[in-house]
Amino acid sequence: MIIDINDELFHKVKQIVKGRNLTLFNELEEIKPLDTVAITLTDNTLQQAREIKTQRIKQSIKETIKSLNNQNISVTKYKINKLTGISFITLNKYYDDILDEVTNGNE
Repeated sequence: MIIDINDELFHKVKQIVKGRNLTLFNELEEIKPLDTVAITLTDNTLQQAREIKTQRIKQSIKETIKSLNNQNISVTKYKINKLTGISFITLNKYYDDILDEVTNGNE
């Protein structure tokens, strides 16, 4: 989710939450400004955010395939789904290309 919020206001909210719920405060502490992930607030922000999310999903699939291969476990979409929680619809988009990339060593 992408939102725009004043930095000072965000820090005030964190301080209020810190006194009431440490778990929630820790979650808020992990939120990073968009500019730290090289996204500028332009018309392309949503597209750039989608691209970053897609890259993270692809990387997760790739790492899971490598992990299963290292453990000498046969790689299936079902196993990747169970280990990563990535939906089958998403897996179907990227699975074959990533599997070919990993098995051919073109990492």
